[in-house]
Amino acid sequence: MMPTTPISTPLRLAERPFLWTGHARAHIDAVISARNSRRVLLTGPAGSGKSGFLRHLRRELTAVGATISTTRSSVEIAALPAEHVLVIDDAHLLAVGQISALKERSSNPDAALVLAARPWPQSDVFRALAEELERSQPAVVLGSIGRADLRAYIEQVGDIVSDACLDAVLDATGGTAWLVSESLAVHDSMNCTGDADHDALHVALRDVIAHRLRTVAPDVRHLVELLCLGGDDGMPADRDDLVLSAYADGLLLPGGRPAPVVRSAVRAMSSIDSIIRLYEDAVAGAPGPATADVALDSLVDGVRDAHLAALLLRHGDAVRATDARRARDLYHRAREAGADAATAAIREARAEWELGRVETASRLLDGVSIPADHPDHDSAADTAAAVWAARGLTSMSDAVYHAFAPSSQTSCVRATVAAFAVADAGILDSMSVRAPGLTMPSTLAVSMDLLESGLRATLTTSANASLGVLIRAAEMYSAARTSAPIPELPAVVAALAALHLGEPDVALAVLDRALGDGHGGAWAHDRLVLWRAWVALQLERPHEVEAALDAIAPRAHALSPRERLLFDALTVSIARRFHDAVALTVAWRGARESLLRASFDLFSILPLAEFVVTAARVGEPERVEAHFVQALARLETLGSPSLWAPPAHWAGIQQAILRGRPEDMKPHAHALIDAASHSRLASIMAQAGRVWTNVLSGTVDADAVEAAATALGTVGLAWDGARLAGHGAGHTGDRRITARLLAAARRLHPHEDLRPPTVENDAASTPRPRTPSDLSPRELEVAALVVQGKTYNEIGAAIFISPRTAEHHIARIRRRLGATNRSDLIAKLRIALDDAESGDATHDGTRATA
Repeated sequence: MMPTTPISTPLRLAERPFLWTGHARAHIDAVISARNSRRVLLTGPAGSGKSGFLRHLRRELTAVGATISTTRSSVEIAALPAEHVLVIDDAHLLAVGQISALKERSSNPDAALVLAARPWPQSDVFRALAEELERSQPAVVLGSIGRADLRAYIEQVGDIVSDACLDAVLDATGGTAWLVSESLAVHDSMNCTGDADHDALHVALRDVIAHRLRTVAPDVRHLVELLCLGGDDGMPADRDDLVLSAYADGLLLPGGRPAPVVRSAVRAMSSIDSIIRLYEDAVAGAPGPATADVALDSLVDGVRDAHLAALLLRHGDAVRATDARRARDLYHRAREAGADAATAAIREARAEWELGRVETASRLLDGVSIPADHPDHDSAADTAAAVWAARGLTSMSDAVYHAFAPSSQTSCVRATVAAFAVADAGILDSMSVRAPGLTMPSTLAVSMDLLESGLRATLTTSANASLGVLIRAAEMYSAARTSAPIPELPAVVAALAALHLGEPDVALAVLDRALGDGHGGAWAHDRLVLWRAWVALQLERPHEVEAALDAIAPRAHALSPRERLLFDALTVSIARRFHDAVALTVAWRGARESLLRASFDLFSILPLAEFVVTAARVGEPERVEAHFVQALARLETLGSPSLWAPPAHWAGIQQAILRGRPEDMKPHAHALIDAASHSRLASIMAQAGRVWTNVLSGTVDADAVEAAATALGTVGLAWDGARLAGHGAGHTGDRRITARLLAAARRLHPHEDLRPPTVENDAASTPRPRTPSDLSPRELEVAALVVQGKTYNEIGAAIFISPRTAEHHIARIRRRLGATNRSDLIAKLRIALDDAESGDATHDGTRATA
């Protein structure tokens, strides 16, 4: 048993404490008290206490009269009586003949035999010997000290160690027995500062750990250094054997990891050159783009070395495509290691851009001076231009390329995209598609060539052919797996071209494929989702729009200004088409802040058109007037291209209708007529504009109205087609025509309010009112607007009557239907409007007459 007399500190330092474990104590006591054979195998790494246990056993066995032998001679082992206790330390180092003699002795179950050995290396003969001994008694496994074992030891020697210090020792050493022993030997309980990491303990053990490292095999030492410095990358092929050897030497934990105190000692001992060399080996040995352990990166913090800086930059370049966050950290460390400030900042800014951190990327670029001959000149310009585009200031993107003329092919195309967006004819004229070089073209280069060709084709009279080129550009861009900064995504350009050509189904397919392929990287995801929602809106899929908005809403405050503007445009659009006047007012108020900071370009004509129409709808056209005028001027600069101009002119026509200014329609109508011969969308819009003008003047040709409204539906303008049919229904005295056109409106826009039904709008439980013959065609039109929730002013503006006249119509309708309150009136109006179609249509479509 262990002595109970307290050990003084000097003696403890001289003799080095000896630690028991509960497991070892139980088995050793069993060996001592055994009356027959005493057989046991002690196994554990260096410093785990095997030799100490054997010395204790010899003393105790001698005290009870046992005869002890320590011979290693094969002949003497064979002749030794069975009752003599043969005690051998470091049995793993014995020769094969000696182990065979021990194996022969162990075959006699009455022969006493006590062996101590490390867990590695072990020959087949030794393993057979160990199995024989374990048939008599389980092996005593040493090496790891637990908290209870350490607390018991502290109490035995009469020392005082706080729980915090005890836990710190176990955390630092991983419970490795020899490290725990050394820690207790140097730990000063009286003067301990109590810091959580016990830095003094790490410093005090540094030399003894260094000495242990110098005594092991070179390859084992190299492995431990790699694990302490560089993680798992760059490991040798025979790693498993080396890990076992390092564990047997007491330098690794059972799981193959170094204890924190070993890790800190190795780091403190390593020179900068060796750290860099290990880092380089780890990076070079990593399969593919895998990275060295982050633990290795932290070693180079604060180290300034040109070779290290270059290595970190190269490593960041290698991993940026797959792990932009990791690349950003590597570029930051490269800057601290002494890399050229501009180079590190440009590359770190690009990584931040790819992470969607627009403002951070901008700050990095703002803080450095970039000379014209800098090798990363184009990358800096591309990132800065993309940042300005994300801020909604594409004119500044164009200005960047004026200040930093691009030199590479892909950067030239990006400059063309920026110039195109703001109708910068000068740069568009000066840059042309370049002939392919002598080298094999990359997927990205092909994509960019197609993008430029497609964009230029959209400005010609054969714009329809551009769509296929732009779709291929988007597909190649996805295939290139690039997340590089660009003023506008090729997939968005292709989808916009499809929408401007009246092909919403094609636009949806382009965006779906882009999302599935990770087009543009992580930063591009929200932009693609929002544009896909816009296409869903034009395809009359409101629930898909709502789902997209709901998914992005929690992070809407973090969207870039460009994406926030698109988000708000969608919110306004869905409210105008599917919600009531209150919801539209709320959505419009929410969007006004974005409009204050907005800047529209040719790629945002559709959101601008929505704001133009909505502003007229809510009576605030002046809020977007300047933006609209600028957009028309840019289109004029480009020659009013038949692909890009029609949606803007259509918005002008809708604005004129809502504001009651038919004369304002003329320039827009003429522009659509001029483009009609080159654009199917313009042709349909021009025809619808003519029919609408006739309707507003009182001439309603039911066939022409229905044909024009239906044609609008085929190009993604079903809502506008429903409004045209609704206006036609409101401007005819023929009830059959009214019913027919209202039915057409409901077919084009067969959706009710997206809000869940309430008692107020649930007509199923309401008795049917009188027949619709009690209401005139004008009253039916007013009724439809009332159901939609419009005010007197809004009803008057929609059908060109005064608010007072609208009020009189509603009062008359209330009396005729016998409605007692507003809720009763709404319910009865829904049913009356339903009856107007002879019971064949639902009341949902009445909203289309807005």
